[in-house]
Amino acid sequence: MKLITKRISFENKLFILTLLTGLLPCSILFGILYSSDLAIYAKISLVSFSLVLVYLAFLVRKIVVYQLGTLTNVLEALTCEDYSMRARVPACNGVLSEFSHLLNNLAETLAQQSLITKEKHILLHKVITQIDVAIIATDNRNNITLMNPAAEKLFSCHFNKMQGWPLKALGLPLPPPGQYRQVVEFDLREHKKKVYLHCDEYFENGVKQQLLFITDIQNLLREEERQAWQKLLRVLSHEINNSLAPIASISDTLSRIMVNKHHAQWPELESDFKEGLAVIKDRADSLNNFIQSYQQLTKLPPPDKTLFDLVPLIASITSLFEGVDIRVKAQALEVYTDEIQLKQVLVNLIKNAHESMKDNPQGSIIICCQQQDNLVEIQVIDEGSGISNMDNVFVPFYTTKEKGTGIGLVLSRQLIMNNGGDLDIRNNANGIGVQASIFLPAMDS
Repeated sequence: MKLITKRISFENKLFILTLLTGLLPCSILFGILYSSDLAIYAKISLVSFSLVLVYLAFLVRKIVVYQLGTLTNVLEALTCEDYSMRARVPACNGVLSEFSHLLNNLAETLAQQSLITKEKHILLHKVITQIDVAIIATDNRNNITLMNPAAEKLFSCHFNKMQGWPLKALGLPLPPPGQYRQVVEFDLREHKKKVYLHCDEYFENGVKQQLLFITDIQNLLREEERQAWQKLLRVLSHEINNSLAPIASISDTLSRIMVNKHHAQWPELESDFKEGLAVIKDRADSLNNFIQSYQQLTKLPPPDKTLFDLVPLIASITSLFEGVDIRVKAQALEVYTDEIQLKQVLVNLIKNAHESMKDNPQGSIIICCQQQDNLVEIQVIDEGSGISNMDNVFVPFYTTKEKGTGIGLVLSRQLIMNNGGDLDIRNNANGIGVQASIFLPAMDS
């Protein structure tokens, strides 16, 4: 009996109770009518009254089912994150009216909170998308769960391809758990990259996750280095020019005096005097040319970028080096950069490559062009003697050439960085020659 009672729904129990409440007195009256001799109209009236009671019982059930069904629909909509539905509030006061008011207030509150949450999500998405800092999220097993566009650009990959992959697939070292701030260096596209790595933790569904903020500080460090050298060059230029100007002026004045004056009484002294003045003038001009060459680093013009094909540009450059074995491996590839500045860099790199092969006159220079994701790479590979001191390659003033100024590679890298790219120099893996790699941003497709 208890099992049957539990299976009966609430609205059916209410219907049965209502029906029993009305039919019980009716049954008593039916017994009285059956045993007594009453008119037929009285019996019909009693039967009609019983039918009315049954109808009212069904009506009560319908009203309760409708009201509860409406409230159920509202609650179901709330669980499905649909906050647009509202419960119908009865006109009369009572528990049902209070419950409907409370349910509507709950729906309104959840709707406002949902709107605020969506607006914050949109704001957060815009910030993550537009910020220059690379952001990577990983799960508790160090698998990638999020990458923003800055991270995709830094690592030259797409999140759709890297989702679920381990963090070490990007070449990053695995950071220790907890907060972590440090400058790290790792291999990226076959050259070293310095970044500032900030790690933090957050929770998702009660599970600890990791968030990595990666700031590319390599260009910043180089810019600081360049500015430091610029300040030094300005000081050197000021001081040396202050010395060169009077030397040149005095030498010119003494030269004019010697031309206008008769010196027959001391011809030997005159000869020595003229020779000394010539030396002073020559050294002054030499120092002045030296300073003028270094001032190029402090007066880089802004790039005048245009869209052009690399193949004709490389062909025009190789034609300048007659008798040099230059092999070009490139297909039609367009770049958007300053053509004159890129040409200046390529001429300098090919010239350096040719000069490094003095001990190997049969060697060749290979120029390769290729595009990898959002980067265009131009390689100049020689078969020369290589670089013995790689740490000083981009240090101004440093040179191994007898008459070199030590600004060629420094100026070349500044010109490439001026166009939003990078220049990497390294010895070939086989121990013969040098590979110079120019990285430039590719045009968006």
